[in-house]
Amino acid sequence: MSTFSPWQQRAFDQTVAALDADRLGHGLLICGPAGLGKREVALALADHVLARGDATHATRTRQLIAAGTHPDLQLISFIPNKSGDKLRTEIVIEQVREISNKLALTPQYGVAQVVIVDPADAINRSAANALLKTLEEPQPGRYLWLISSDPARLPQTVRSRCQRLEFKLPPREEALA
Repeated sequence: MSTFSPWQQRAFDQTVAALDADRLGHGLLICGPAGLGKREVALALADHVLARGDATHATRTRQLIAAGTHPDLQLISFIPNKSGDKLRTEIVIEQVREISNKLALTPQYGVAQVVIVDPADAINRSAANALLKTLEEPQPGRYLWLISSDPARLPQTVRSRCQRLEFKLPPREEALA
C-alpha cells in the first residue's frame, strides 16, 4: 500500500474506524474535487475489508488486488463502445446489472465483496435507476462505493442511499508539503 497524503490518511482513518465499528453502511459516496486520490483511498479501503482475517489471507488479498484479479473486488468504469474503437462516455445499464448479479453471489473468499464505480457521476439515468435496487436491498458483507468529482450529477435517490466520505481541498501549506 502506498503512502497517503495527509488528507487521504484522514479520510482513510475515519472510514476504517467506521467500518471496524460497524457504523458504515453498504453504500458509500466518495466525493470531492478531482485529483485528491479518492480512488487510491477506495482501493486501500477495499484491501482493509477484503483482508480481514489471518495474515496469510491478508497477504494473498493484497497480491490479488495489486494484480487486479481479486474475485471479490470489481472496478466499474468506462467500457469500449459496441464497435470497440473507443470508450463510452457513460456507465450503462448492462454494467449496473453486472454489479447486481455479482453482489448476489457468495464472496469467493468468504469475507466480503466490494464494487467500486469510478466515475459514478457518469452513470446514465437508466443505469442509476437499476442501481437503486442494489442500494435498497443490501446483502450482508457487500459494499458498493461510488467515486464522484461531481456528486450533484447523480440522482438524489442514489445520493440519499449512500453515506458520504467527502474529500476537501487541503490547506495550502499541507498541499505544498
